[in-house]
Amino acid sequence: MKQRQDGWTGREDQLLKEKVLHHIRNGSTQLNAFEEVGDLVNRTAAACGFRWNSCLRKENQALISAAKKERYSKRKEEEQKKSVSQKPASNYPQEELIKRMEQWILALSKKTELTDLEKRCEAAEQLAIRLEKENEQLTGQLKELEEDYRVLLFLIEKARKLGTDEQDQNATVFKMETNGNLYRLDRKTDENAVEL
Repeated sequence: MKQRQDGWTGREDQLLKEKVLHHIRNGSTQLNAFEEVGDLVNRTAAACGFRWNSCLRKENQALISAAKKERYSKRKEEEQKKSVSQKPASNYPQEELIKRMEQWILALSKKTELTDLEKRCEAAEQLAIRLEKENEQLTGQLKELEEDYRVLLFLIEKARKLGTDEQDQNATVFKMETNGNLYRLDRKTDENAVEL
Protein backbone atom coordinates (compact mmCIF):
# COMPACT_ATOMS: atom_id res chain seq x y z
CA MET A 1 0.00 0.00 0.00
CA LYS A 2 1.26 3.45 -0.94
CA GLN A 3 1.60 5.88 1.93
CA ARG A 4 1.51 9.62 1.86
CA GLN A 5 4.81 11.38 1.55
CA ASP A 6 5.03 15.08 2.08
CA GLY A 7 7.84 16.46 -0.06
CA TRP A 8 8.82 15.78 -3.63
CA THR A 9 12.54 15.46 -4.29
CA GLY A 10 14.26 16.88 -7.33
CA ARG A 11 14.92 13.32 -8.58
CA GLU A 12 11.18 12.49 -8.33
CA ASP A 13 10.23 15.68 -10.16
CA GLN A 14 12.76 14.90 -12.90
CA LEU A 15 11.45 11.33 -13.23
CA LEU A 16 7.86 12.57 -13.45
CA LYS A 17 8.77 15.13 -16.11
CA GLU A 18 10.70 12.61 -18.22
CA LYS A 19 7.96 9.97 -18.09
CA VAL A 20 5.15 12.40 -18.94
CA LEU A 21 7.09 13.82 -21.90
CA HIS A 22 7.95 10.28 -23.04
CA HIS A 23 4.27 9.29 -22.98
CA ILE A 24 3.26 12.45 -24.87
CA ARG A 25 5.88 11.78 -27.57
CA ASN A 26 4.71 8.20 -28.03
CA GLY A 27 0.99 9.00 -28.22
CA SER A 28 0.12 7.65 -24.77
CA THR A 29 -1.83 9.53 -22.12
CA GLN A 30 -0.53 11.47 -19.17
CA LEU A 31 -2.62 9.26 -16.89
CA ASN A 32 -0.52 6.28 -17.95
CA ALA A 33 2.61 8.27 -17.10
CA PHE A 34 1.21 9.16 -13.67
CA GLU A 35 0.51 5.50 -12.93
CA GLU A 36 3.98 4.43 -14.05
CA VAL A 37 5.72 7.11 -11.97
CA GLY A 38 3.45 6.36 -9.00
CA ASP A 39 4.66 2.77 -9.00
CA LEU A 40 8.31 3.89 -9.18
CA VAL A 41 8.18 6.52 -6.40
CA ASN A 42 5.60 4.77 -4.19
CA ARG A 43 2.90 7.43 -4.65
CA THR A 44 -0.61 7.34 -6.06
CA ALA A 45 -1.30 8.30 -9.66
CA ALA A 46 -3.51 11.10 -8.35
CA ALA A 47 -0.60 12.53 -6.33
CA CYS A 48 1.61 12.41 -9.42
CA GLY A 49 -1.07 14.09 -11.51
CA PHE A 50 -1.54 16.80 -8.92
CA ARG A 51 2.20 17.46 -8.76
CA TRP A 52 2.43 17.64 -12.55
CA ASN A 53 -0.55 19.95 -13.01
CA SER A 54 0.16 22.24 -10.06
CA CYS A 55 3.94 22.66 -10.40
CA LEU A 56 5.73 21.05 -13.29
CA ARG A 57 3.44 21.64 -16.27
CA LYS A 58 3.84 25.42 -16.22
CA GLU A 59 7.62 25.14 -16.07
CA ASN A 60 7.78 22.70 -19.00
CA GLN A 61 5.35 24.15 -21.55
CA ALA A 62 8.05 24.42 -24.22
CA LEU A 63 9.04 20.78 -23.73
CA ILE A 64 5.41 19.68 -23.88
CA SER A 65 4.90 21.54 -27.17
CA ALA A 66 8.06 19.97 -28.60
CA ALA A 67 6.91 16.50 -27.52
CA LYS A 68 3.52 17.04 -29.18
CA LYS A 69 5.18 18.21 -32.41
CA GLU A 70 7.39 15.12 -32.34
CA ARG A 71 4.32 12.91 -31.89
CA TYR A 72 2.56 14.57 -34.84
CA SER A 73 5.64 14.22 -37.06
CA LYS A 74 5.86 10.50 -36.18
CA ARG A 75 2.21 10.09 -37.15
CA LYS A 76 2.77 11.87 -40.48
CA GLU A 77 5.78 9.67 -41.23
CA GLU A 78 3.75 6.53 -40.51
CA GLU A 79 0.90 7.76 -42.72
CA GLN A 80 3.31 8.55 -45.53
CA LYS A 81 4.87 5.10 -45.23
CA LYS A 82 1.41 3.55 -45.50
CA SER A 83 0.48 5.67 -48.51
CA VAL A 84 3.80 4.86 -50.26
CA SER A 85 3.27 1.16 -49.66
CA GLN A 86 -0.07 1.34 -51.52
CA LYS A 87 -0.12 1.20 -55.30
CA PRO A 88 -0.01 4.57 -57.05
CA ALA A 89 -3.19 5.52 -58.87
CA SER A 90 -1.52 5.33 -62.28
CA ASN A 91 -0.82 1.61 -61.85
CA TYR A 92 -4.51 0.77 -61.27
CA PRO A 93 -6.45 -0.85 -64.08
CA GLN A 94 -8.96 1.38 -65.82
CA GLU A 95 -11.98 -0.43 -64.37
CA GLU A 96 -10.73 0.01 -60.83
CA LEU A 97 -10.06 3.70 -61.44
CA ILE A 98 -13.60 4.12 -62.74
CA LYS A 99 -14.96 2.37 -59.62
CA ARG A 100 -12.92 4.61 -57.35
CA MET A 101 -14.07 7.74 -59.18
CA GLU A 102 -17.69 6.62 -58.88
CA GLN A 103 -17.16 6.12 -55.14
CA TRP A 104 -15.68 9.61 -54.85
CA ILE A 105 -18.58 11.09 -56.80
CA LEU A 106 -21.03 9.26 -54.54
CA ALA A 107 -19.21 10.55 -51.45
CA LEU A 108 -19.31 14.11 -52.81
CA SER A 109 -23.01 13.85 -53.61
CA LYS A 110 -23.64 12.66 -50.04
CA LYS A 111 -21.81 15.73 -48.76
CA THR A 112 -24.06 17.98 -50.85
CA GLU A 113 -27.05 16.04 -49.52
CA LEU A 114 -25.80 16.82 -46.03
CA THR A 115 -25.66 20.54 -46.81
CA ASP A 116 -29.21 20.29 -48.18
CA LEU A 117 -30.26 18.56 -44.99
CA GLU A 118 -28.57 21.26 -42.93
CA LYS A 119 -30.51 23.93 -44.83
CA ARG A 120 -33.74 22.02 -44.29
CA CYS A 121 -32.92 21.68 -40.62
CA GLU A 122 -32.34 25.43 -40.31
CA ALA A 123 -35.65 26.11 -42.09
CA ALA A 124 -37.42 23.66 -39.76
CA GLU A 125 -35.89 25.38 -36.73
CA GLN A 126 -37.08 28.79 -37.97
CA LEU A 127 -40.54 27.35 -38.58
CA ALA A 128 -40.56 25.91 -35.06
CA ILE A 129 -39.64 29.31 -33.60
CA ARG A 130 -42.39 31.00 -35.62
CA LEU A 131 -44.94 28.37 -34.57
CA GLU A 132 -43.95 28.78 -30.91
CA LYS A 133 -44.59 32.53 -31.15
CA GLU A 134 -47.91 31.91 -32.86
CA ASN A 135 -48.81 29.36 -30.20
CA GLU A 136 -48.06 31.91 -27.47
CA GLN A 137 -50.33 34.46 -29.18
CA LEU A 138 -53.13 31.94 -29.60
CA THR A 139 -52.77 30.83 -25.99
CA GLY A 140 -53.15 34.45 -24.89
CA GLN A 141 -56.24 34.85 -27.07
CA LEU A 142 -57.69 31.61 -25.67
CA LYS A 143 -57.21 32.86 -22.11
CA GLU A 144 -59.01 36.10 -23.00
CA LEU A 145 -61.89 34.16 -24.57
CA GLU A 146 -62.14 31.89 -21.54
CA GLU A 147 -62.34 34.94 -19.30
CA ASP A 148 -65.02 36.48 -21.53
CA TYR A 149 -66.92 33.16 -21.47
CA ARG A 150 -66.85 33.09 -17.64
CA VAL A 151 -68.15 36.67 -17.52
CA LEU A 152 -70.90 35.78 -19.98
CA LEU A 153 -71.93 32.74 -17.91
CA PHE A 154 -71.97 34.92 -14.81
CA LEU A 155 -74.22 37.46 -16.52
CA ILE A 156 -76.56 34.74 -17.82
CA GLU A 157 -76.84 33.23 -14.36
CA LYS A 158 -77.49 36.64 -12.86
CA ALA A 159 -80.20 37.33 -15.45
CA ARG A 160 -81.75 33.92 -14.80
CA LYS A 161 -81.87 34.62 -11.07
CA LEU A 162 -83.45 37.99 -11.70
CA GLY A 163 -86.09 36.37 -13.89
CA THR A 164 -87.04 33.83 -11.21
CA ASP A 165 -87.38 36.28 -8.36
CA GLU A 166 -90.73 36.18 -6.65
CA GLN A 167 -91.19 39.89 -7.27
CA ASP A 168 -91.17 39.29 -11.02
CA GLN A 169 -94.10 36.84 -11.16
CA ASN A 170 -95.90 38.83 -13.84
CA ALA A 171 -93.04 38.70 -16.35
CA THR A 172 -93.82 37.94 -19.95
CA VAL A 173 -93.31 34.30 -20.97
CA PHE A 174 -92.35 33.19 -24.47
CA LYS A 175 -92.36 29.79 -26.08
CA MET A 176 -90.23 28.79 -29.04
CA GLU A 177 -91.76 26.83 -31.87
CA THR A 178 -89.81 24.13 -33.73
CA ASN A 179 -89.20 26.50 -36.64
CA GLY A 180 -87.53 29.02 -34.28
CA ASN A 181 -90.39 31.55 -33.93
CA LEU A 182 -91.24 32.90 -30.47
CA TYR A 183 -94.72 33.62 -29.30
CA ARG A 184 -96.06 35.05 -26.05
CA LEU A 185 -97.79 32.80 -23.53
CA ASP A 186 -99.70 33.34 -20.43
CA ARG A 187 -97.63 32.01 -17.50
CA LYS A 188 -100.43 30.05 -16.01
CA THR A 189 -101.25 28.12 -19.22
CA ASP A 190 -97.87 26.61 -20.13
CA GLU A 191 -95.18 25.54 -17.69
CA ASN A 192 -92.70 24.59 -20.48
CA ALA A 193 -92.32 28.17 -21.69
CA VAL A 194 -88.98 29.95 -21.71
CA GLU A 195 -88.62 33.31 -20.01
CA LEU A 196 -86.66 36.12 -21.59
